[in-house]
Amino acid sequence: MPNEPAPGCRLADLDRDGAPVYSFGRTGDRIVLRYPGLCELVGDRTLSQVTARLHPGVDPNLLGVLASGNLLAAHLTLRHHLVLHASAVRGGDGVVAFIGASGMGKSTLAAAYCGAGAELVTDDVMRVEVEPDGQVIVYPGAVESRLRLGARALAETGPASAVRHTADGRLAVRSARRVSGPVPLAACVIPWVCPDASRASVRRLNPLTALRQLIRFPKIVGWREPESMSHTFQALGDLVDRVPVFEATLPLGLPFRPDTLASVMDGVLATGRGVTDLRQGVRTPDAVGGAALQR
Repeated sequence: MPNEPAPGCRLADLDRDGAPVYSFGRTGDRIVLRYPGLCELVGDRTLSQVTARLHPGVDPNLLGVLASGNLLAAHLTLRHHLVLHASAVRGGDGVVAFIGASGMGKSTLAAAYCGAGAELVTDDVMRVEVEPDGQVIVYPGAVESRLRLGARALAETGPASAVRHTADGRLAVRSARRVSGPVPLAACVIPWVCPDASRASVRRLNPLTALRQLIRFPKIVGWREPESMSHTFQALGDLVDRVPVFEATLPLGLPFRPDTLASVMDGVLATGRGVTDLRQGVRTPDAVGGAALQR
């Protein structure tokens, strides 16, 4: 498997510590997604049809991780859909999306809310559309939350049959309750874990600040294709004009304290802008004895 960048016009690339992690290139109607030492994916102009070539000795189950992550995100982006690096849950009629870079706690928060009665909408990759009437819609995606091993306590609250180890060293937890169709997006939350925080707090961002923050967290780091980037920027501008965006400061450590999830949801509800029903279907700490919300 070649280690040089993918051929043609560059769509995306990422290096880490001087070593290439991936590069995506386009030549004519052919797109190559190259992961040195792992695999190469070759597809048509929108990656609707893809052929995979694995590096010798690589676990073939890694293809499933890539397909549900960067490959899906690249496919949707090339088709000019807005893709957010987010995990989302529904409580009542509205969806709350947790947005951020890898390791910021998106999947952990979503799984914790699902443990408290919410429905999983998607994990890690979230497709968003602004309808002609201005409503912002989220499409269902992943049926599992992929958790780091540090969040193992979340996986232990459900049946063993709902948990599996993934090829990239995570725990995939299948939610018992999932949405089956597009649902309106009520709020976006950017979580920040702070070692000095004694309790969870939430603040709403103005649209310009919200746009600047959301731009920081693309699903595909290093995407550079101009047409898709222009469409994404415009779509994000439409989103922050229609949907409230918050920053949530969370205390360090797992499991979550019983009041953490309730405090985040209360801060979101305080806006009063079409999010007053989010608490329906999400049990309070008292209703679950604190156990579900602690994890």
